[in-house]
Amino acid sequence: MSVKFKLNELKLAIINEDIEKLEELSKKSPDFSTVEEAEEFISFIKLAKDLIKEKREKLLKDMQQLKKIKNYTS
Repeated sequence: MSVKFKLNELKLAIINEDIEKLEELSKKSPDFSTVEEAEEFISFIKLAKDLIKEKREKLLKDMQQLKKIKNYTS
């Protein structure tokens, strides 16, 4: 039996921008009982994907800036 998580856990992880929690939840199965809940899960999964993409892009930008600073100071 797989470990399941509730929609509220996903919502909180997105609101808190908790990437580690999103990673943890990605290893579990969602627990829903209606089609509406399943559709809501899909919507929140899309939000989580966008959040991760946004965080990744910011990290890449920050890394590029650090590289420029390092090159400038070297």
